[in-house]
Amino acid sequence: MKKFLAIFFIVMTANISLASAEMLRIYEGSVNELVHSIAAIVYDEQFQKEKPLLLTNFSKFENGEFPEIGKEIFAGQFGLKTSNAAEGEIAFFVDNEEKVSAMKIVGYNNSAAEDAGVLLLVALQVLGLTQADAEFLFTNLNDDETLASSIVWSEEKQRCFVLMAGARPQAAEGFQFVLVASDKKE
Repeated sequence: MKKFLAIFFIVMTANISLASAEMLRIYEGSVNELVHSIAAIVYDEQFQKEKPLLLTNFSKFENGEFPEIGKEIFAGQFGLKTSNAAEGEIAFFVDNEEKVSAMKIVGYNNSAAEDAGVLLLVALQVLGLTQADAEFLFTNLNDDETLASSIVWSEEKQRCFVLMAGARPQAAEGFQFVLVASDKKE
């Protein structure tokens, strides 16, 4: 994770020019409110018929590696009800005011890509992005050798959302998405 986040900060500097941009929260409500809102969609009867996802094992712990993006991390696992084990995890970086500053979705292996993508789209909806902005972020990941990224300005939320995707560090396979926000419009 440390290597991925270090690369993330390099990409942020190159793409957003952090010297003139301020990192913003991705969600102004509490982390509990965000998780409950995501769960309400995931556990909806119609959603479960199409994609029987589970969200489990949430816990909070101190973010000792990169406290500048959140003093604590609230993380849980996700997977299909039919799976024998979790397919990945979703983590929210929480600031001093218990607001969400960043989000990470990790797929333990490449077969979890579809379910992680669905969970990401649900989270983007709850965060208040329009369907067009969410789809743009997801479908316009500009791939390079190490990290793919996509940026969209949300008029509704008055912030720039940056989505990054890359391989899971120190793992034979898998991937991760990281979502952050900035006040930089261009």
